[in-house]
Amino acid sequence: MANAQNFIDNLKNLRLVTSVALEHVQENRDQFSREATEIQVRQFERSITEIRMLAEQLEREFNTLEYLIAKRFPKSVS
Repeated sequence: MANAQNFIDNLKNLRLVTSVALEHVQENRDQFSREATEIQVRQFERSITEIRMLAEQLEREFNTLEYLIAKRFPKSVS
């Protein structure tokens, strides 16, 4: 059961890190859009592409996990 608890703890950590990152993006986006150089914009575009790919991979993993859990506990996942 320790592995399952570690998994839950990792999900909580992911939520926290994602929440903090979102706050930073929201706080700094307007200033960045006004002050970024062309090189920084290209770096931004590469980073956004990588983050979107990771988000899509996470979504697929979450969907797979929900499917597997729904097979085991049919009423627990809607």
